Amino acid sequence: MGGEHRGREASPAPVSGDGEAGLVAEAVALATSLLAEGRDHRSRSQRRRAERLALLLDDPAGVVLALALTDEVIRIEEPGRAARRFADVVGRTGVPSSLGPLDRVLLRAGASLAPRVPRLAGSLLVRRVRREARDVVLPAEDPAFARHLARRRAQGIVSNVNVLGEAVLGEQEAGRRFRAVLDRMRRPDVSYVSVKASALCSQLNVLAFDDEVARVAARLRPLYQAAQAQVPPVFVNLDMEEHRDLRLTVAAFQRALDEPALLGLSAGIVLQAYLPDSHGAAARLAEWAGERRARGGAPVKVRLVKGANLAMERVEAEVRGWPQAPYTSKAEVDASYKRLLDVLLEAGAGEGLRIGVASHNLFDVAWAVVRARARGALGRLDVEMLEGMAEGQAQAVAAALGRLVLYTPVARADDMTSAIAYLVRRLDENSAPENFLRDLFRLAPGTEAFRRQQQRFEASVADRHAVDTRPRHGQDRAAEEAGGPTLATDGPFANEIDTDLSLEANGAWVRGHLAAFAAADPAEVALQVAGRDRTPNLAGTGATPRPKAGPSTATPWPTGPWSRRRWPRPGRRSPAGRPPRRPSAAAF
Repeated sequence: MGGEHRGREASPAPVSGDGEAGLVAEAVALATSLLAEGRDHRSRSQRRRAERLALLLDDPAGVVLALALTDEVIRIEEPGRAARRFADVVGRTGVPSSLGPLDRVLLRAGASLAPRVPRLAGSLLVRRVRREARDVVLPAEDPAFARHLARRRAQGIVSNVNVLGEAVLGEQEAGRRFRAVLDRMRRPDVSYVSVKASALCSQLNVLAFDDEVARVAARLRPLYQAAQAQVPPVFVNLDMEEHRDLRLTVAAFQRALDEPALLGLSAGIVLQAYLPDSHGAAARLAEWAGERRARGGAPVKVRLVKGANLAMERVEAEVRGWPQAPYTSKAEVDASYKRLLDVLLEAGAGEGLRIGVASHNLFDVAWAVVRARARGALGRLDVEMLEGMAEGQAQAVAAALGRLVLYTPVARADDMTSAIAYLVRRLDENSAPENFLRDLFRLAPGTEAFRRQQQRFEASVADRHAVDTRPRHGQDRAAEEAGGPTLATDGPFANEIDTDLSLEANGAWVRGHLAAFAAADPAEVALQVAGRDRTPNLAGTGATPRPKAGPSTATPWPTGPWSRRRWPRPGRRSPAGRPPRRPSAAAF
């Protein structure tokens, strides 16, 4: 498990030039075939929905409106405020031309009528958003949930059920989320679930690293035990979130699954290709998976994703004065994704390590299939996609491989907030200029969009051996401290950069200072009251002082036993007609 990964990871042995060129050509041919078959698998309603989404993603004004309606309007619970906000958003952004004629009319009418009939306008807006999102975020309630799982099972598709919700703020909320996941796992029609560490434990503090690893592992233990008790066992996938959670999440995953009682359980974890740090984590996980398998353990799975929290990572970096933890370009992320695939395919873990390739980019999917087949590891590979995002392509992949995993978010009808947060992230991700899904809805062989995506794919394959895998956060407070002060006085003022406590070196630096302070003799600090030192009689158990007799001009305040009295307001007298006795600073 080791320490912080700081050096460049050894690159997997490159395929020979001719061999790699052949694999690239084979992958392009497979991607072309999947694309054509995917278009044939779409129903009429799915084609209409894809066309609407393509128009929306091509229109910046449409994206702005969609984000504003979901993130600014539907979150508001009070109908009057939501209605006013709705009218304001439409007035500010206008009605995008990318919407259909009926939607444009309804949007204008709704914005005009919302202040007059807020409840009606709000319910119609929520109903419209839910109808558009019903294929992306599933209702958690039966019978709709059960019917959907049965349909997917009949298609040979596994549903990876994710109970939506953001990071919990308290342990009661964490307990509710834990029970919600358990309830899903105990259903006979659920075989696969995803969960986040931040949904199981509130207020995770990376500075208390060992304690927090133990806390997350302790919460994972009953979850894994419940999964193991099902027949067949439920597969539990541990999702990854922010950069700061990477080291902690991996450590907790390994600690829980290293317990003898859980050695026979197969489970998974996510790695994000947009973090250079994931390369060190992948190498360590592959080594650990091989060792666990040698001890008689079940295989573990690493699910590769590109990463969907880029906006949040950028904001945190800017606020704290850090370099951005993820790569700064889409080209680097694509190359990193394929480099990670190489690491996992060529690791010595063998059957102890399964790989989940999570992507809608058909070139990436095809490359993973071709590379795994060339390595004799196709049986260890799962292709994974998002529910409702590209139905035709999902069906084509399932038909070609004989299996597919769909990441399936579910939310209760009364939890629109969680559904909206998920929708906003997906809309923001898919509307990015270089995103494959943005082109997918109109992609066809021979088009400019197809050539552009093919060129990006081929460049990422070539660049994967050269992509820098060193973490972008290299702060080391101990080394800085040893080097002496570096205060610059001849330039403009700049705040001191925050300490990144997720880094192992900085955590050790803080703990070292705390240990030194605890071992040192406590210094005596004089107590001052009203500008005078009050240092006598420091030893003792302490006592509440009593005021001295006589008048006092000191400013009174309620403290100690006096704080329990009910003080009259200024200018009033006490019930006995006497001024209340208040403690004087002279008493100290």
